[in-house]
Amino acid sequence: MNYKLTSVFYGNQGWSMDEIENLSSWTNKRPTVIVLFTDWCNGSMIDLFNTQLNNIWNNNSIPLITWELYGCGGTSQPGIMRLVRNNIYDTYINQFGDRLRIWLAGNDGILGNADDRRVYLRLAHEMNGNWYPWSASMGNSTPQDYILAWHHIHDIFSNKSLDSTKLQWIWSVNNADVGNYTAENYWVGDSYVDWIGVDGYNWGATQSWSTWVWPNQIFDNMIGRLRLLSSTKPLCISEYGTTSKRIGNISDTQSKNDWLNEFCAYMNTTQIQMAPYFNTDKETDWAIFGGMNGNMIWNNFSVYTAFKDCLQSNDWVLPDSTNQRIITDEQFAGIGNTTTMTTLTSSSSTTSISTTLNASTSSTTTNATSSATSITSMTSRGLRFQKLSGPGSQSFQNSGSGSVPKLLYGTV
Repeated sequence: MNYKLTSVFYGNQGWSMDEIENLSSWTNKRPTVIVLFTDWCNGSMIDLFNTQLNNIWNNNSIPLITWELYGCGGTSQPGIMRLVRNNIYDTYINQFGDRLRIWLAGNDGILGNADDRRVYLRLAHEMNGNWYPWSASMGNSTPQDYILAWHHIHDIFSNKSLDSTKLQWIWSVNNADVGNYTAENYWVGDSYVDWIGVDGYNWGATQSWSTWVWPNQIFDNMIGRLRLLSSTKPLCISEYGTTSKRIGNISDTQSKNDWLNEFCAYMNTTQIQMAPYFNTDKETDWAIFGGMNGNMIWNNFSVYTAFKDCLQSNDWVLPDSTNQRIITDEQFAGIGNTTTMTTLTSSSSTTSISTTLNASTSSTTTNATSSATSITSMTSRGLRFQKLSGPGSQSFQNSGSGSVPKLLYGTV
């Protein structure tokens, strides 16, 4: 049996839990993990540790922090990973690590006892794309800079006694390589990773470069490649979503519901152990609860029944109200949640990609047989978020140009 952690990205990223309460009431399942995004701004650090993480933990959920290397107001530093590896950001990294250590120690402030908290950390994700400044494809750095920067941050945190019972590191790639380097070029090594993750979306007919693709078409190729890097690490789909626009600009709620059913089965056949759905309408109608579309209405919320139906099986890891740390160490680490590991090979997809492993270099050469725009149709949203003013005031916008939407995240 494949045991999975209930998880979601939804709402105000810890500013308010009302939306999570409504979602939980509908599904009859509380999310064990809640995703949020934060940048490298001191103001964001204050918000994160004083408010957002506390609200999520007090909701009996574990935060999953997506830690994006942007400055205040969404500013970016060229070659950021090279600067990190050369100790330029050590003051900030140590401050963040110290605040994290205090937060993980729980209410008694003592690290290493029964009330310790937990957190997942997804650092510098989708590096194999070409939309984030920590990607070597953006210039001024190399994949080796990324690897050494990751090691440097990981080592700083490890030296603060932030072990794997409190902190789990998620190394998360885009489902397709876009730019000059492959996901394999950025592999930081088994000893520096607790989970491996993939982001991917079905954009359907919403973009000039996109067509409708099913879960296996989005994820099979990259999951197979990641299993060659590490056959033992638990797997998460760290961002995913689907539009309802299958043909033209017409909402096809049945097709979206079918897609969600397919993904539910896919999690088990692929032994995915965590998959936070991106439940926010942004570039298109991603939401499965409380969005612009649904295949039914529940308490005035548009909903997709396939998402709720998927959660009704008995193979989900739910928050344990009798456990101060919400779940066990083994469940937190994805240990023993599956009976076997599966290596996938890509089946049919909109983009046909052939992968060959070079055993001597442990790198993968990916030959796309279709155009760059077809590859882009399988990519992630490339998002970052901007909090414009005050708690609970969130808005989303695209930045940059080209076929892959970018996002902007910062603090006031």
